[in-house]
Amino acid sequence: MADWEKWRTGKAIPQDYKKETSPPTRDGNVEVIYTVAVLEVGPLSEANSNMTVTIEYSMAWVDNRLADLTSQVTPVSSTLLWVPPVAFGTTVRRVTHINDDGKENNSINTWLQRQGIMFYKLTRKLELICPPSLEEYPFDDYKCSIELHGYGGVVFPLREPSKYYKAQPVQVDMTAVTSQFAMTGLKLSSRVAPLNQHTDTDTGCVMFRADCTFPANDCPLMKGCSDENDECYWCKHFVGTCSYMSASDQCSNTSSGLSILEVQLSFSRRRWSHVFRTFVPTVVIVGCSWISFWLHPRDITARVQLCVTAVLALITMAGNRKEHGITVVRAEDVWMCGSVLIVTLALFETVTVNSILHGDFLNIQLSFCKMHGTRVRPMPGPSTAWAEDEETSSSSPETVANRIDFFSRILFPITFTVFVAGFLLYYIG
Repeated sequence: MADWEKWRTGKAIPQDYKKETSPPTRDGNVEVIYTVAVLEVGPLSEANSNMTVTIEYSMAWVDNRLADLTSQVTPVSSTLLWVPPVAFGTTVRRVTHINDDGKENNSINTWLQRQGIMFYKLTRKLELICPPSLEEYPFDDYKCSIELHGYGGVVFPLREPSKYYKAQPVQVDMTAVTSQFAMTGLKLSSRVAPLNQHTDTDTGCVMFRADCTFPANDCPLMKGCSDENDECYWCKHFVGTCSYMSASDQCSNTSSGLSILEVQLSFSRRRWSHVFRTFVPTVVIVGCSWISFWLHPRDITARVQLCVTAVLALITMAGNRKEHGITVVRAEDVWMCGSVLIVTLALFETVTVNSILHGDFLNIQLSFCKMHGTRVRPMPGPSTAWAEDEETSSSSPETVANRIDFFSRILFPITFTVFVAGFLLYYIG
C-alpha cells in the first residue's frame, strides 16, 4: 500500500498536472468506456411515485498525463485527479453514496494502469420519481429512466461485447429486485444533445443503444444466495437477451454540449397475487349470489340474506383495497363496481319476484293503467271452461315468478361473462 499512500497524499502526481483540466485529445472529446450494473431495485410507492435503485457505473478513459507513473494497477485518489464531470437527470430526487467497505472516507474507487488508463467506479443509491399509470392497475406496465449527464467533452462511445471485449454494457442483480413489479427489460442509450435548457434531451445524436429483454425466471426467489453456485452467479450478473444499435457517423464535438447515458428500466406488475386475492374471490361471491334464483320464490328471507351478504362482502373488499393518496379510477375499481352492480341486480330480481307473488306488482300495473285511462275490452268469441283454467294457470303469480327465475339463471351468467370478456379485452388485450 506504499503506492496508495503516495497517490493519496499527491506526492506521485506530476507538478504540472491540473485536475480541473480534462485529458488532452485531438478532437476535444474524452471517450469514457462504461458498463452499468443495477445492484438493487426497491418497491415503488404508488402514493408519492418514489422508487429506490442502486446502480453502479464502471468507467474507463485514457489520461496520457499519468502514463508510465506506475508499473501495475494502482489505487489512486479520485479527489486529486480528473474524473468525468457528471450529474444525474431530473428523475433522480435524492442521491446516496454507497461504498464497498461501508465507509465514505478512505474508500478506493479509482485505479491507474501503467499505460495511463484510469478506472473509476461510481456507486449510488438513487431515489427516483417514477409516476405509474394506475388507470390500468393491476394490469399496468411502466418504465423508469435514469439519466447520467456528462459535461466538458465527455462522451460515452459504443463498446459492444466481442471476443476481444467481453464485458457486457449492462447487467442486473435479479436476486435484489424486490419490487411488486417484475423486471421485464432494460434499455441503455448514449447520445449527445446541445447544452441548452430549452432543448429536449430525448433528441440528439445517438451513439449507442442496447435493448435487453428479461425472460421469466426464478432469480427473485434466490435472494441472499451464494456466488459459489453457478445459478446464483448467473442471476446476480443477469444480462438477458440484448440487441445493439450503434450510430454510423460519429457525433460532433461535445465540449460545449451534453452527453447523456440513459438507463431505462421496464417493469410489469406481478398479477397472480391480485388474481387470487381479488378476482377469483369476486367471481365466487358473484356466482354464489345466483343461488337465489334456484331457491323457491317464497323463500324471500333466504334469498334476500344471500344477496345482501354478497353485496356487503364486495363493498368490504373494495374498501380494503382503496389506498391513501390514490384518486384515479383504476381497473380494479371498475371490476369491483361491475361485480357489485351484478349482485345488486340479483337483489332487485328477488324483490320483483316477491312482489309478483304477493300481487303487489300486478296492483301497481293496474293502478298505472287506470291513471292513463286504459280500458281492456273483452274479445268476442267462444269460451270454454278448460281454456279459462289453462289461462289462469299460465298467468298465476307463482308461475310468472318461476319463469322470471328461469330466465335469470341464464341471463345473469351471460351478462357477467360479457362484462368479464369486455374488461379483459379493454385492459389486457
